[in-house]
Amino acid sequence: MSELSQSNTIVERFDKIIFGLLMMFLLCSSFSIALTQIGYFGALILWIIKMLYARKNEFPQTELDYFFFAFIIAETIAATFSYNKPVAFLYLQRRVLLLPIIYTIVGNVKSVKDLQYLFIALMVSALGVSLWQTKDLLLHLGEFLHFQRRLGEFQIYMTAGGIMMIAGLLLLPILLHPETPKKIRWWTGLALIPILTNLFFTFTRSSWLGFVAGVIVIGFVRTKKLLLILLAALVIIIVVSPPEVQGRIFSIVDPNHYANQTRINMWHVGWKMFLDNPLIGIGDIGTEVLWYRYSDLNWGPEGHLHNNLFHWLATLGLLGFTIVIALFVKLWLTIAKIEKRQRTDWFFGSIPLGALAVYAGFHINGLFEWNFGDAEIIMLVWAITGMALASRKLTPIQRATV
Repeated sequence: MSELSQSNTIVERFDKIIFGLLMMFLLCSSFSIALTQIGYFGALILWIIKMLYARKNEFPQTELDYFFFAFIIAETIAATFSYNKPVAFLYLQRRVLLLPIIYTIVGNVKSVKDLQYLFIALMVSALGVSLWQTKDLLLHLGEFLHFQRRLGEFQIYMTAGGIMMIAGLLLLPILLHPETPKKIRWWTGLALIPILTNLFFTFTRSSWLGFVAGVIVIGFVRTKKLLLILLAALVIIIVVSPPEVQGRIFSIVDPNHYANQTRINMWHVGWKMFLDNPLIGIGDIGTEVLWYRYSDLNWGPEGHLHNNLFHWLATLGLLGFTIVIALFVKLWLTIAKIEKRQRTDWFFGSIPLGALAVYAGFHINGLFEWNFGDAEIIMLVWAITGMALASRKLTPIQRATV
């Protein structure tokens, strides 16, 4: 075997292992943060080693690069002047190390089948967890119906709700595309039943609202009839739900509800922190460090503010806040352009539309939760972004490959 042939064989082995680790990353994403991170970081490290071995730069360039760089700069500045520098730099490291998820997926998806396998792995993960948790739902149905129990066996119920919200919003565009093969449409519809049932019985109000927001995005882009179906479904759910569940639903708009008052107090605290540190914030640290400077003693300290916007303002100041908002605006515009270009294809059009719905759901959910700081959730957001960008890379060849 020639030296060139041997080198190519080694590179091919690298490719297979890297892709296997990416599959592991997505297959475990709904139930094990440890295995998820082993899969992701393993793929990232091996990819870097492979590029060094082959002396070839495969790191893709995207429209988001400068925005990510600006975000890292803002985090670094905030950490440098933070009230707790060691913790701030620790969180900086965590934020930065998750960003290459996007590039690792784009750089290692080389065919239509690669992208399909990754998408299926993500959906199988969510579906498997939803089916597993349905067992608990059936065994304790009475407790669930009276809001005495919440689904969330593998994570806290808020994270579980966010994951099911994301999975549902990714599957819905495939179900609704007129060109989706009949067999795939049936499987998609069947998968949505346990996933959306799980979403409902996490009783996570912010994830409910996020899902509604994502459905509205899909409805406006794909079919306005979906909006009528959504409205009818919401009315039916409210009417048939037991009183305790109805109370949970109506508490969304009740300013006197204890959970809502708690969040409002958190936002007030975050706003005061921002006013005292308007330019670069207190650093990306837990807000409990300065809590009693700004909160009434009757409210116990909180490590975050249950709101992405207030948390960015408090921890990163106006500089970081502006950059993060600009990043997500650019992200939306980039993926929306991809969706418009690919919307006639049932698979390549549904991935970016699902991503747009997920972004809408993520940000509405993030008005009531610090989901940007939830590793399980933000890793999925970056992975979906990577898949949407990879779909654009493949579209020139996908017609001949599918």
